[in-house]
Amino acid sequence: MVKHFRDREEKYEVVEKWFLKDLEMIDGKEADTDNPYFDMHFHKVYSMEAYSCASKYTFARTLSNLNDTYLKKDLKIVNFDSTYLNDDSIWSSNNRDCLVLMRICFYASNLLCLSLCPLS
Repeated sequence: MVKHFRDREEKYEVVEKWFLKDLEMIDGKEADTDNPYFDMHFHKVYSMEAYSCASKYTFARTLSNLNDTYLKKDLKIVNFDSTYLNDDSIWSSNNRDCLVLMRICFYASNLLCLSLCPLS
């Protein structure tokens, strides 16, 4: 775990280290909201705050991919929208965060079009 400091210059400090094999679960807390908070369950539960919701999902995808590649153990990832975590989804690519933004814009434009339609 690295802590980021921003003063006149940017600094990084290693706060804690864990082994991926000891990670039992990642809890995104709320899948339906733009929430950067999540819990990592080891022998103890650690509450974390990511820089943004997108970085929280990127972190969860990275841990999932590392687990699939090296450990192949059953890593529980709960309270995340599986659409943005799974490689088999229509929105998967190497740059998923841009696709998440594109999907949000698509929904917003649909809502705008619907709100401009006259009711008969």
